[in-house]
Amino acid sequence: MFNKLKRRLVLLYGMTSSIILTAIIIGVCIINNKQSQEQSMVLFQKNMEQIVEKVRQTDVIDNTWLVRMQEDNRLFLYIEDNGRKLTKYQRSSLPDSGMLVGKIKEMAAGEGINLDRKPLYQSMEKTPVYTVSPGSGKAYYGMAVMIPRNIGWMNIIAISCDNLGSGILLKQLLLYVFIDFIGVAALFLISSLYIGKVIKPLEEGQKKQVAFVAAASHELRAPLTVIKAGLASIGEDLSKADHFLPHIEEECNRMTRLISDMLLLASSDAKTWSLLKEPVEMDTLLIETYDMFCTCYNEKKYQLTLDLPEEELRKVYGDRERIKQILTILIDNAMSHTTPGGSIALRAYNQKGYVLVEVEDHGAGICDEDKKQVFERFYRGDRSRSDKKHFGLGLSIAKELAELHDGSIFIKDTPGGGATFALRLPW
Repeated sequence: MFNKLKRRLVLLYGMTSSIILTAIIIGVCIINNKQSQEQSMVLFQKNMEQIVEKVRQTDVIDNTWLVRMQEDNRLFLYIEDNGRKLTKYQRSSLPDSGMLVGKIKEMAAGEGINLDRKPLYQSMEKTPVYTVSPGSGKAYYGMAVMIPRNIGWMNIIAISCDNLGSGILLKQLLLYVFIDFIGVAALFLISSLYIGKVIKPLEEGQKKQVAFVAAASHELRAPLTVIKAGLASIGEDLSKADHFLPHIEEECNRMTRLISDMLLLASSDAKTWSLLKEPVEMDTLLIETYDMFCTCYNEKKYQLTLDLPEEELRKVYGDRERIKQILTILIDNAMSHTTPGGSIALRAYNQKGYVLVEVEDHGAGICDEDKKQVFERFYRGDRSRSDKKHFGLGLSIAKELAELHDGSIFIKDTPGGGATFALRLPW
């Protein structure tokens, strides 16, 4: 399911980003092309003005300078003296030059400048820059200037030898296409990595949810089986009711505890777990919890000790009953991993910025691999799997409650063997 979702998201994200990138590149290409044409036109105009100025200042045209000017600026010059073509100044060739010159003369005539007859006035006349085309997709810049002289007049027609429809523009287009292709490929790669990273927590959450449901179903199946078998036996022989009813009641209580724990975790997942926060005196709460386990929950005669510092513990701002629930879970967990008559220590300290409470047992301890999983839901060590009072949810609930108080729970090894669970709560 997640692989299919990932492919769809990658395709959607990649296509959307690619369309945007392509649109941007097309826009940049159009703007650059327009700017390039404008720069070419301005340069063409300046070259033409320089040629005209040079011609007007002298009666004799410097052939060497004019040829170099054409070669350096890729120009084709068509010069007429009193309507007669001068060929000695042409050094560059241009296909369809005759047709282009004719078109420029026609355009000039449309502007009121007749290049084929003597001007009526002694003022220079020039056309704007034209874009002329001989056909077949080619286009060139062209311009004409009529210069009156002492005897007659001179026409200078300049045509840019660079084809505006190909050449540099084609190279630029290929470059933009290549950049777009690389950009699209990079976007799809990045989207695949990013969406994979985003979906990974969802996938892991789905796996945990499936595992949670499977484990819950397994835990619920066992008491239901006992209840069903007990009721069937009682139905066959009412005299066996006194034997089976205590077992049925015990399994009902077990199911009640399991469902209660599952509802607590569901509330945490839904972020609907409310806390009644108030200043909590940790000394008093620890003493109450210690007395409760010593008098009510110490059937196996555990040696439970309480060690408090001489100075008063700092008050913690939190939910008193929920903090007590965390302590109860930690002590109960220590008892389930300690042999009858073993020692369990409950101690607390004032630390910088928080109160630290430790529950220390001297049981079998927890290996490093299990430490990474001990707070996972329905995880139980081998020693407690046969204990029907524990479902592997207690430590998960304790961890959730601690985090709701902006605190944390961590594990460390007890010197000489065993495990120590430490609860850290800010004050």
